[in-house]
Amino acid sequence: MNEPVLLDVADGVATITLNRPEARNALNMAVKTRLAAVLQEVANDPEVRAVVVVGAGGSFCAGGDIVEMELNDSPRVSRSRLAALLETVFVRLAEMEKPTIAAVEGHAHGAGLSLALACDLMIVSETATLSCAFTKVGLVPDCGSLYFLPRRLPMPVAKELIFTGRRFSGAEAVRLGLANRAVPSGTVAETAGGLALELADAATVALGMAKSLLETSTGVTLRELARLEAFGQAIAYATEDHLTAREAFKAKTTPRFSGR
Repeated sequence: MNEPVLLDVADGVATITLNRPEARNALNMAVKTRLAAVLQEVANDPEVRAVVVVGAGGSFCAGGDIVEMELNDSPRVSRSRLAALLETVFVRLAEMEKPTIAAVEGHAHGAGLSLALACDLMIVSETATLSCAFTKVGLVPDCGSLYFLPRRLPMPVAKELIFTGRRFSGAEAVRLGLANRAVPSGTVAETAGGLALELADAATVALGMAKSLLETSTGVTLRELARLEAFGQAIAYATEDHLTAREAFKAKTTPRFSGR
């Protein structure tokens, strides 16, 4: 249990647990290194069809570890270190062709909020406390915040959260459109796990391609996206999942998807 990040795989769902409860799961070097390795493992594991990210001890992630920020005394070294973190953790999580869910209980600030936003879906406790806290410590938002926030929120709202660094509840996160669902405290992991099981039982090849095309859609024209949809659909037509669905439709039964 001394691992800074825990991994459990069951019924097609990988549950990734940040395991520094004494520091509200703040991201130190040990957590970042282990998290990068775990994400690579689940991305490459064909048995994993959905992913949940959760924090141990009642908080999701308090952000970057302030104690280790004294290491950033060289702009060149800091830039290189952050680029590696973005590529191996946040980009990897966002681009993984599997549905991902952040289960946010307690605190999620700064890079912790960014980690939740890198997931496709976010289930939050109604009383969770979130913030884009970078400016509170004199920093520019990083870990993908400047990418994720304006894609979930209107630009003026994203700017307000970034400029003020104010704290807001899980219930407000849902009202803003930042999170998908707010549930009572103590039920977040269970709710996220149930949703993950539902998604893991779905046609996950199609879900993965849909995720990639949705991310691409904001940067291409309608004609360009139509061509990409055609390529993706041609692949989907040949999957076992689609063939299974066709046979189930003929037999008037419920299809059982395999993710192939």
